[in-house]
Amino acid sequence: MLINSDAFVLKSRKYNEADSLLVLFSRKMGRISAVAKGSRRAKSQMLAGIQPFCYSHFLLYQGRSMYTVNQVDTLKTFYPLRENYRRLTYASYLVELVEIEITEEQSHPQLFNLFGKALSLLSEETTEIETLIRSFELHYMTACGYEPNLFHCGHCQKRDEKKWYFSHPQGGLVCSHCYSKEQDALRISERGLKLARYLQMKSLPDVQHLKIHPRLNEELQQINKAYLLYHTGRRQFKSLRLLPRVDELMSIPPSRNHDKQSEAESQTHRLTEEVKFDTFNKDEDKTIGNEQEE
Repeated sequence: MLINSDAFVLKSRKYNEADSLLVLFSRKMGRISAVAKGSRRAKSQMLAGIQPFCYSHFLLYQGRSMYTVNQVDTLKTFYPLRENYRRLTYASYLVELVEIEITEEQSHPQLFNLFGKALSLLSEETTEIETLIRSFELHYMTACGYEPNLFHCGHCQKRDEKKWYFSHPQGGLVCSHCYSKEQDALRISERGLKLARYLQMKSLPDVQHLKIHPRLNEELQQINKAYLLYHTGRRQFKSLRLLPRVDELMSIPPSRNHDKQSEAESQTHRLTEEVKFDTFNKDEDKTIGNEQEE
């Protein structure tokens, strides 16, 4: 049986001498494992459309145990993701999150559209990367069914509170009075909470140019990561382990010697291979949380 479907390529690995084993995220069928025969040959017409992150139209043949790719038409390559260490690393992080959630031959249109928007915006030079990722994390939680409660205490339902905490088992906020009931609750500042609410309510394109103060980004990153790890049952996200090394490479001055340049090029290849296996306003130049919180 032949099947037509648009899909993102999440992974592309060597399979036999000239074939590739693909993990696809299909609009119609969710996760699909497929073999692209002969795709690793230099003159293969499939090669461009089966690279990681590519969005392509696939003609698939359903075999007994696995799908076979009969034809690929490339729709979008998201090539800029491969030209920047940080964008590449975060794109890998998005793929890792998506892989956790999707299942074989079960569509997930909300996550499919969210993932596509995120890759597209992450490819744009002017996008604030950290803001986009924090926003994606919050919308991902909603799409997966565990949207965090950011508006009242999960225990007593209290809404008016000056000192809030975030509890992963409780699924969101707890007030200072109920804080003692939660062992691992994290303190969330007033500005951090406002930022989380704003990102939760706005779409990814609405916030892609929004600048966030590093202190606020770090606070929300810690809360989001802990919450995602709790719900996904993971101890760590493998893709994020590359970030410290990425930051080190990006800090190398252009005037450094050839050895450093060679090291950076080598690291780029390694990263690519690993990928395979209202504030509170709409001013784009406004920095959120730049003032010190009292």
